[in-house]
Amino acid sequence: MFKHALIGIDFSPAWPCVRRRVEALRDSGLERVTLVYVLSSRYPSVPEESHRAWYEQRLTEEAGQLASPGLDVDWQIRTGEPGAELVAAADDIGADLLLMGSRGQSRFHEFFLGSTALDTARLAGMPLWLEPVGEECLATDQTILLATDGSTAAKSAEAVFADLAGRAQRALAVTVLDDAGSESSAVAEAKSHLAELSEGIASLETRIAEGDPRRVLTEMADAEDVDLLVLGKRGRNPLQQLLLGSVAEAACRGLDVPVLLVPDQSM
Repeated sequence: MFKHALIGIDFSPAWPCVRRRVEALRDSGLERVTLVYVLSSRYPSVPEESHRAWYEQRLTEEAGQLASPGLDVDWQIRTGEPGAELVAAADDIGADLLLMGSRGQSRFHEFFLGSTALDTARLAGMPLWLEPVGEECLATDQTILLATDGSTAAKSAEAVFADLAGRAQRALAVTVLDDAGSESSAVAEAKSHLAELSEGIASLETRIAEGDPRRVLTEMADAEDVDLLVLGKRGRNPLQQLLLGSVAEAACRGLDVPVLLVPDQSM
């Protein structure tokens, strides 16, 4: 599915989990990887350009370990705001996926946590895969969950999910209605949309839930032992086109499972 991934790397504890994810994606058809390290301009204490040779050596070593038959690996170093630089690099090389960890190495180096992850999510015009750091980095996608509100903005996420579902053991799709949208017409619309999705995805399990989507998705991810959550960057509100939707932002911040954010490709 994904052919060329840009991988954000900071050599933090997040990296082993990201590396294992790359290996899993390689088995699913990934052909090329570009490792990118950003010399951040965010803090006065970050490494200076004079340390570039050390990072070049580390990147060369990591690229050599990742490279394998069928997977080409290269790297580059950029300087600036990490989120913006990662997105710019992905655009420059024509990557179709941006992959990064969801934890950084300290509160003073937020390469993968908080502002950088959210900056990247807001700016990225391609799917963004956030891989959390955990005690185990199994990188399996046996159970994948799609969160959709049935809007046009969710179509691209639904398409990516449909492709991934063919490789998963179990696929679930959920529409979460808030208290204001739980009337019978909204429920009927949600059921109709989920039924349409089921026609194109074999053995798809569907759910309709009520409540705060951020809470519901967290609870469902835990209860269903979800390995990957797929959702669009924004929902129905067209005024949020320059922002990251609240549900997507909550997923970036609060979930301990991998999250794949998919922007609306029709724009």
